[in-house]
Amino acid sequence: MKLKRRNKVGAEFNMSSMTDIIFLLLIFFIITSKFTPEPILKILLPKGSKENVVKQTIKVYVDKDLNYAVDGQRIDFDRLPQSLDGALSQNPGATVSIHGDKTVNYEKVMDIVYMVNELGGKPVLALKPVSK
Repeated sequence: MKLKRRNKVGAEFNMSSMTDIIFLLLIFFIITSKFTPEPILKILLPKGSKENVVKQTIKVYVDKDLNYAVDGQRIDFDRLPQSLDGALSQNPGATVSIHGDKTVNYEKVMDIVYMVNELGGKPVLALKPVSK
């Protein structure tokens, strides 16, 4: 007489729990990944040098009474171009920082900007930082 075995070990594998784990991992990686937007223009930038070049700054001051100073020395407006030319020849490529009083006529400050441009300098208007 043949006896049938009732406790058969099945070779089946339930994949539903495995797919749940895979989807949870997929959602985790999508949420934690950082998306970088595509750049509008693809530009290859040149490599810079490792040297730190610090250029000098020439400071020009104008007060409310139209008194001028270059690097802390008072000067007349008529002698301002010669003084700036001398300072720029000593520091080629220097930035000229223009500190004008807020009550000074804008045209007077722009005269200095034009003067610096003609002498080959790089004019920058100095501003007081805005407090929040």
